Parts: sequence; C-alpha cells; structure tokens
Amino acid sequence: MDAIYRQLCCDHQSMQQMLDSFEQLLQDLFEHSDRDPNTLSCILDALDYFSVYPDQYHHPVEDLIFAQLLRKPIHNRNVIYQVRKQHRQIATATKHVCALFYAVANNAMVERSVLRSASSAYIQLQRNHIHLENTALFPQVERYLDAKDWRLIRIRAENLGNPFFDSSRKKMYETLREHLTQHQTAATALA
Repeated sequence: MDAIYRQLCCDHQSMQQMLDSFEQLLQDLFEHSDRDPNTLSCILDALDYFSVYPDQYHHPVEDLIFAQLLRKPIHNRNVIYQVRKQHRQIATATKHVCALFYAVANNAMVERSVLRSASSAYIQLQRNHIHLENTALFPQVERYLDAKDWRLIRIRAENLGNPFFDSSRKKMYETLREHLTQHQTAATALA
C-alpha cells in the first residue's frame, strides 16, 4: 500500500494514544480539587496537537483520498460525506474545548461540569470518527485505489502546499505525542 496510506494508519494509532493520554490527564485534573499546573500544561499541549496536526496535516490528505475514492464504484458514498462532515465538527469541537481550557489557564471561572462534559463529548467524537474511518473507509481505500490514484493524490497534496510531507513539522508533533504518552505511562505506573 502507498506510503501516504501507511502514514494515515500510523496517524490513527498516534491519535488513539493521544486520546488515551488526554483522557488520563483529564481524569487527573477532575479527581483533584487543586489545579496542578503540570497537568493543565500537558492538557494544553495535547489540545495544541489536536488543533493543529489533524486539521492541517491529516484531514486535508484524507479529504483528497476520499475525493478520489468518490470517483470509484464504491458501495457506500454516504460514509465519505459523513466523515467529511465529522472533519468540520471535530475542528469546531477542538476550538471549543481549547477555548474552555485556555480560559481555565487564564484563571477564568469555568464550571467543572462544563469542562468534563465538553471533554468527554470531544473524546467520544474523536474516537467514533477514527473508528468509522478505520472500519468503513480505509478498507475501501485499500480495495479501490491503485498506484495511479496515489500518484494523483500525492501531486494534489503537494500542490496544496500541505505540510503532511514536511518532516521537521511532523517530527515536532511526534515528539509532543511521545512526551504526552510517556506522561500517561508514568502516571499509570505510579497508580
């Protein structure tokens, strides 16, 4: 399979790890009445990852792939439209959750129940989205796209100036992901 497709699959695994870490950080935050600046800082780092990497790197490339997939005789076109809609919903939800946590970081009053509810809904939206892509779209990508399709997708992505191919930026987000997932591993080991 094409390197772009393999990268998207790796991205999904990385995003799942980030969601697990984010969920653990939220649990740490909500279980303690005192605000730990380190936990809040890690939450903000995770939100930075979620607000930049998927929207600027991952989803634009997926959208190109799904547009190419629509040219094929696939059996479930509606799932592509649903996933594209989810991309927009995720971007909006990410901005909302970021605004809430940045308000907390700036000592604004935000009810815990509002933070908890928005965070839980956000995590569920992300998990449902990844699951839908993995189970309903990626198998169709594997089945219907050939080497010619992948060449077209690569050219279109490069013409968009998509940073998906910028290894230094990707390395920065990979380092952030490793840092945050190590935080989760350390927190789990101490529990």
